[in-house]
Amino acid sequence: MTDGLLALLAALPIFVIFLLMAVLRKPATVAMPVAFGVTLLLALFVWNTYPNWVLAASLNGIVIAFKILLIVFGALTLLFTLRESGAIETIKQGFTSISPDKRVQAIIITWLFGSFLEGAAGFGTPAAIAAPLLLSLGFPALAAVMVALIANSTAVSFGAVGTSTIIGVGTSLDLPQVQSALAEQGVSWEVFIHQIGVWSALQHVVPG
Repeated sequence: MTDGLLALLAALPIFVIFLLMAVLRKPATVAMPVAFGVTLLLALFVWNTYPNWVLAASLNGIVIAFKILLIVFGALTLLFTLRESGAIETIKQGFTSISPDKRVQAIIITWLFGSFLEGAAGFGTPAAIAAPLLLSLGFPALAAVMVALIANSTAVSFGAVGTSTIIGVGTSLDLPQVQSALAEQGVSWEVFIHQIGVWSALQHVVPG
């Protein structure tokens, strides 16, 4: 097979998810098992991966998914606790007393407070809390949502206690070849991951 065809086959599970969820409007409970099945077939019959490797990778995926679900649970718990306890109303009053300037309020709520929420919980929590706060302060609905999402573009690199960088990037790059290359450059693994986080944040904030 050509490199182009192999690249298309490698991206096929992503296309399947997009087709089922974005085009056909199927729920994730349907799209994800189908995409997993496609990935399984590709691994076995295209990449000729050993079945025990496929099983081990699948079990590893379950463990990683469980870790992420724990973080999502914490994010949802934080969100509903703030709502039910009336803390959101108290937070709103506190932000209002800081400055009557709408621009200052937007920066404090979406960028500073939103970054804290992204780092502590992630998974949409900043938008779910910051946007309603702006709305309650008199911001138009569309502006509240847009400002909350744009301001969150920087912190998303460090979201959910660094899940995307530590688990996503760190796990996939924790290879002997990478470790050897870093050793030749005199760079530690911690510094390498830190630099990835910094440059990732810059790439996210520029479009935002």
